[in-house]
Amino acid sequence: MEQKENKRNIEEVFDKYYGNIRECIKGLNEIFRINFYENNIYYKMGKDNLKALHENVIELLKYTYSPREVRIKLRENEYDELEAEKLIL
Repeated sequence: MEQKENKRNIEEVFDKYYGNIRECIKGLNEIFRINFYENNIYYKMGKDNLKALHENVIELLKYTYSPREVRIKLRENEYDELEAEKLIL
């Protein structure tokens, strides 16, 4: 029973931080589509998003038991997203 509960907690934590990572990536896509110079505000915003992405990856890895679990969960989420896109298109 305890193992099931731990697995559920890992799933919840993964979903939370994976969601944060996705939002950061979306922000980067929009920011980097715009041409900017190093001193430009968009460049600085891009750096902030990269920092947030890095911090979330670190937090995610703290709560997972192994890199294998992370890979499996990422593949599952990627598959789910691709299937959802097929439905939308």
